[in-house]
Amino acid sequence: MTQDFYTQPSVSADDGAPLGCPVSALGAAFNPFTDPYLSDPYAFLAEARRDEPVFFSPEINHFVVTRYEHVRDMLVNTEDYSSRMAQSPIQPWPKEAVDLFAAENFSLVPTLSNNDPPNHQHVREFLKDAFTRKRVKWIEPHVRRLVNESIDKFIDKGKVDLTKELLYETPARVLFTFLGIPDDSIDKVKVWSQGRALLTWGKLPDEEIIASIPTFIEYLRFCHDLVDELEQNPGEDYTSEMLIKLRDEKPEGFDKTRLIITVFGLLMAGHETTTNQSGNGIRTLLEQRENWEAICEDPKLIPGASEEIIRYDSSVISWRRVAKRDITIEGVTIPKDAQILVSLAGANRDERKFKDADKFDIRRKNAIQNLSFGMGNHYCLGAPLARLELVIFLEELTRRIPSMRLVEDQTFEYSPNTSHRGPQSLWVEWDVD
Repeated sequence: MTQDFYTQPSVSADDGAPLGCPVSALGAAFNPFTDPYLSDPYAFLAEARRDEPVFFSPEINHFVVTRYEHVRDMLVNTEDYSSRMAQSPIQPWPKEAVDLFAAENFSLVPTLSNNDPPNHQHVREFLKDAFTRKRVKWIEPHVRRLVNESIDKFIDKGKVDLTKELLYETPARVLFTFLGIPDDSIDKVKVWSQGRALLTWGKLPDEEIIASIPTFIEYLRFCHDLVDELEQNPGEDYTSEMLIKLRDEKPEGFDKTRLIITVFGLLMAGHETTTNQSGNGIRTLLEQRENWEAICEDPKLIPGASEEIIRYDSSVISWRRVAKRDITIEGVTIPKDAQILVSLAGANRDERKFKDADKFDIRRKNAIQNLSFGMGNHYCLGAPLARLELVIFLEELTRRIPSMRLVEDQTFEYSPNTSHRGPQSLWVEWDVD
């Protein structure tokens, strides 16, 4: 059965709170699309965890949940919570945009993050060998080579926007090799991915949504054409491998349409999140200079520092669920079919789980228990690759540019959406011999 997530009807925030749900002062104040939350969500989330760990937000027509124990349960408990709306627009599209998109007849079947059992298990089973330890080990020298090629181009400059010169393009080049995509597509895929984040998890004016639909269609058509091309001329890449496996095994619950949408999902999840995570982490390390100097002096600290980065300032700060029944948490009843914003950032800074949670501690013993990659059946498929890339970024930058520091008085800007967070630029400087 096909489910078109971008064309199905959605409840508008203008329709108000679910029947009987009061909007508190904290709920009314929550706006994930503007400052101060956009620049620093953690102060607001700390207040919510303490005073109102579950609240209704009329701004996005979602209940917001912020404590670790509840967030973890929502991620793993598929009996009570559905993931079917995880990729649907938070801001419902206007009819003109829906009609423009529907005219293309794309089938946006659920695949991973927006799929419920039993089909979700079929998809995971088909993709289980995507990021095995052996495959990630095979990718590692390629990642390291790409990182050093980029550093070679700017190391003599002494001052660069690190996002532009290294973090923006490198994860995409790694993913493109993995999926069989030509490098000359990087710029347009990056632009498409950023636009998709705003169309899905942002709150754009109707005219901007309508204007963005042709580009979104172009993004999907690119994925269709890529799969068609590799079906005819397979290469040594994972997309070709999936196509051969699909032809030979004819697996239950997985077909070519679902493969195309899997590529569509990986094209964003596989590089945009790594770009953002690396920017968040390097900014944090350089702001708290003693930690940067510690990993420069002892590279063995880098894997632990990377995990703490993922906990402390994740690139994916929230995800979404739908209640399958009326559920009461912390005295608040979430009605059946209500949408929920699951705050990963709130959970990762919960003092009940992480001692001194607002402290960035590269030696933290339980940092790996963060929820940034999800939990349970929906645990991020690409987590091993994301971890590898972050570690290699830090290993090579600390080895080659230990004197790197943040340029003073710069402003950090973030994409105005609920879920994906990373600095759009990161200016650094260092001593040039």
